Amino acid sequence: MKSQFLKKNLLSTFLPVAVLGMSLSACAGSGDKESTIDPSGVQSNKGETVEINWVMAADPDKKAWQDETIASFEATHPNIKVHLENIPYDQFDQKLTTMISSGNAPDVWNPNQADSGFATYMKMGALKDLTPYIEKGAPELDTMDKDLLDVYKIDDKFFGIPLVSNATYLFYNKDLFDQQGIPYPTTDWDDTSWNYDKMLEIAQKLSHDVGNVRKQVFGFASGLSPNAMAWSFGGDFFKPEAYTSGVMGEPDLLNEKNIEALQFNLDLINKYKVAPDQQTVSAAAQLGDVFMTGKVAMYINGGWGLGSYEKADFRWGVAAVPYHDGRKVTLFVDPWSISNSSKHPDEAWEFVRYLADPKTDGGAYRYMNDVGRTPADSSLFELWYEKISSQIGMDKAEFKQVHEGAIKYGREAENHLIVKFNTILETMNQTMSSVWNGSKDLKDGLKEVDQNLRSLKLD
Repeated sequence: MKSQFLKKNLLSTFLPVAVLGMSLSACAGSGDKESTIDPSGVQSNKGETVEINWVMAADPDKKAWQDETIASFEATHPNIKVHLENIPYDQFDQKLTTMISSGNAPDVWNPNQADSGFATYMKMGALKDLTPYIEKGAPELDTMDKDLLDVYKIDDKFFGIPLVSNATYLFYNKDLFDQQGIPYPTTDWDDTSWNYDKMLEIAQKLSHDVGNVRKQVFGFASGLSPNAMAWSFGGDFFKPEAYTSGVMGEPDLLNEKNIEALQFNLDLINKYKVAPDQQTVSAAAQLGDVFMTGKVAMYINGGWGLGSYEKADFRWGVAAVPYHDGRKVTLFVDPWSISNSSKHPDEAWEFVRYLADPKTDGGAYRYMNDVGRTPADSSLFELWYEKISSQIGMDKAEFKQVHEGAIKYGREAENHLIVKFNTILETMNQTMSSVWNGSKDLKDGLKEVDQNLRSLKLD
């Protein structure tokens, strides 16, 4: 990895806006072949029909969009066929690594779709430099905010084109709030009266019948990782240089803010009985997540919930994450990338251009409109604010305030920035699961995680 790899904190670049198919060779077509050289010097053949492999993590919410995208792209690019492979989320990193190491990497994919993330695949040399293509001309990127486009610019070279810019919000169940006559949480991230103590007070009023599986309602739950919980209290499991160098280095597990954050979340479960335990959360996973049960009043989660919760049979909204000194929340700026070993980089680039196109018949517009994910192209934001606010019954200005506050207090996801984060996360979870279920003391657990992380060989 170059010494300047991921030299910027991605938040600073974002703020102005934060197994597999083996048929990778060309399919024989009729007619003469025209040999050309693509902008990066790779020879390709024009005039024949080729197939490119597009890999994504499996998500039923995206299937219709994927099918429409392929059909529309192929209709306007008759010489390119797109073969889609959806890989289960929990298998994504392992299978993708196998593909890359065996010389069968997909042509187009999103490096951040599971736990390893961009930094890992960048260090592997798996991502193609897209700079020559961009410099040649890509009008689809004209309305992309330059700072957002620069998120995946390393040493003056582009290795990804942003597809989505999900943030983190507090989702709340309007029906449960209305039943108790409690005002909805604020959309103002700078309202310091909306803090975790106030959130707990409201969660206690909303919780009832805990322990009775059929009747129980929990005032609060969290979809955050332990480190993201620490961020929300001004803490961090890792030192600042881990995010700028891509190397984990020495962890910083036992600082006071980390302990405060995790102990508060543990107390919500065990002391105050306002949050579900691990067993309840696992059981709810059959519906997608615990918020979809309709039995959780407030839930902190990523912005993908704006699309996923559209199927809920209750009314819901979004609000600011409670205030705490030093609070940060996670941003998920995902890119489309092309494999460095792609046999069809020209055709893959044409597909990436289509995926990034914000026009009404383009992939980016359809991703926003059909899937409900936060767009990465600034020209789509007003349409997105209108669509989502109408969908969930919120005032457009208030929804915009929630999102812009999440960007203001956001920072890029750790698995996007730190190499081999899937290994790091698995190591943490092996111990933290015992902490969450109450079989291990928090400080003892953090000491164990600290030791285990220090023993990892991540080179």
